[in-house]
Amino acid sequence: MRKSLLSMAMIGGRPCIGDERFDVIDPSSGSAFASAPLCGADHLESAVLAAEKAQPAWAKAERARRTALLTCANTILRNRAELARLITKEQGKPLPEAKNEVAYAADVFKTYAEMEIPSKDLSEGNAPRTLLLNRPYGIVGLITPWNFPIATIAVKLAPALLAGNAVILKPSPLAPLSPLHLGKILNRDLPSGIFNCLSGFKDLGEWIARHPKIRKLSVTASIPTGRAVLSEAASEIKSVTLELGGNDPAIVLPDSQPHNIASEILESAWRNAGQVCSAIKRIYVHESRYEELTEVLSAEMANYVVGNGFVEGVRIGPLTTKQSVERVEEMISSAYKSGAAILSYPRTNEDSGFFTTPAIVKDIDSSHPLVSDEQFAPILPIVPYKTIEQAIAWANDSNYGLSASVWTTNPRMGYDVASQLECGRVGVNGHKRATTHAPFGGFKHSGIGRELGTWGLAEMLEHQVVNIFD
Repeated sequence: MRKSLLSMAMIGGRPCIGDERFDVIDPSSGSAFASAPLCGADHLESAVLAAEKAQPAWAKAERARRTALLTCANTILRNRAELARLITKEQGKPLPEAKNEVAYAADVFKTYAEMEIPSKDLSEGNAPRTLLLNRPYGIVGLITPWNFPIATIAVKLAPALLAGNAVILKPSPLAPLSPLHLGKILNRDLPSGIFNCLSGFKDLGEWIARHPKIRKLSVTASIPTGRAVLSEAASEIKSVTLELGGNDPAIVLPDSQPHNIASEILESAWRNAGQVCSAIKRIYVHESRYEELTEVLSAEMANYVVGNGFVEGVRIGPLTTKQSVERVEEMISSAYKSGAAILSYPRTNEDSGFFTTPAIVKDIDSSHPLVSDEQFAPILPIVPYKTIEQAIAWANDSNYGLSASVWTTNPRMGYDVASQLECGRVGVNGHKRATTHAPFGGFKHSGIGRELGTWGLAEMLEHQVVNIFD
């Protein structure tokens, strides 16, 4: 791909090149390879007007919406290769992971195409007939991140469309090309004005958050960005769904078998170079298994080749930004100076780009920032514990509360520990998401509301009670 790659915003079903544009960086080289439109307040206003015009008819046509969602799913699959190629080029993940991301997005659309929009008769006895209906908000604003630029959009967009809303999307400026291409191809399947895609920076997100005609926001971002969105949205008292990351713990119980779980643990930690909100980011292992698990995980690292995501066999691509590399290097240096042991195997010949060496960190204090903060990199600290109560306390001692996992040969014990963890999802002998039908979201600072399943649909609907008097 050349820097002349011409991405376009979509406003009211029409492409917009934009008078001003910004560079998009290839993280495997550190150089710009394309540009995207720098959309401003006037573009947003045009998108809002188009959405406002198109939404009422869309809201009345449930059968057409379901048909459109299925068509969108098929369109995504037909364009899987191009979308995946854009993801790898602008975000860095290995191409097979990017292809899986696109397939997941199509599956989400299919799931919502078949999902019932709930309504309920609440009538009792001789009282007036009382019906609970669900109505669309009207216009929904989506602000999405760079680590899963297509999957995250699908999780928000599909239920918003099924509910009868029109949508305005702002993807991350770090990975805008695949979302803009998604907007281009899906606008062939949707009525003009229903799906508007605008690229830009922080100010565009702020304008979306406080626009009075955008009644609902769904945002996946960092905690600081989440706070900013809430502050902006407060001026219009609008509904907000937030997914703000995690620092997911894995608790390894003393009866576990390290050789049987090491591969799955590392895959759950280092997919997408560890740049996953719900990745394992810290391990608490019983002291009786500490050395063994550390040894097995260290050996498993040899399977994680680092390099350009387009190269076959690469399992860890570059981090998406230079700032991420600098932050990781600073955290590793701090851990080393504090007495921690850094176990790593350089596995790349790359001499440019935003690459970092995967590492397992042992002999580290449980309060060190490498343990207590979200690293968002292929770095995995391991901390030994003496009692299960201590492990649970450490796991819960965080402002985050997204996901967690418990590893054991005793599922009943695993369930007991899982029920004491303060987070939105816990896996026993597994960490990754199991189904698109279950709600996803976090406790504490990890977010507000839930995505996926009927819960994700409910986030895109307003409840309305209709009383019918004789």
